[in-house]
Amino acid sequence: MLMETDSNMKIRLNRQEDFSARSGQVLFQSEPLQITKERIQAYCRSVDQLDWFHFDEARCTQSEFGALIAPGTLSLALIHSTYFRHVELIDLKALFIGADDFRVMRPIKAGEFLILNFRIGEVIERHEGFRVSYDFEWLETAGDSVTAGTFLVRYWPVKENETS
Repeated sequence: MLMETDSNMKIRLNRQEDFSARSGQVLFQSEPLQITKERIQAYCRSVDQLDWFHFDEARCTQSEFGALIAPGTLSLALIHSTYFRHVELIDLKALFIGADDFRVMRPIKAGEFLILNFRIGEVIERHEGFRVSYDFEWLETAGDSVTAGTFLVRYWPVKENETS
């Protein structure tokens, strides 16, 4: 089911069956997201990753990179906010539980635009709730893969006496 929110269409999910019905399918492909110098450097400062290739533009221009580059983990960090621009969970609690098979195919340069391709993989029932594996791939706008992996999330229904 789709819902219009702020002129964007959001996918509404509220039970395990909603995920299972989409297993193996692309859940969404995001709009292009620019990886700016400011975004790279703010992220790097927040995780104490202060390597020259994230901050020294002059040196990067002369290097094999040709520009400032982002840590590959920045693409992992951007999944959460990108997901919730496209998906609305109804009466579900969610908890990120891990990433598997994460790979960086090439450096992400400052100024590039990336698109997130997000596919529902396996949906597994648990004693309480269920787990979903999502296969993700960040692509440059030309279509080449930049990073990819599997994102694991555990979901539980919100009980009547709880607030999400």
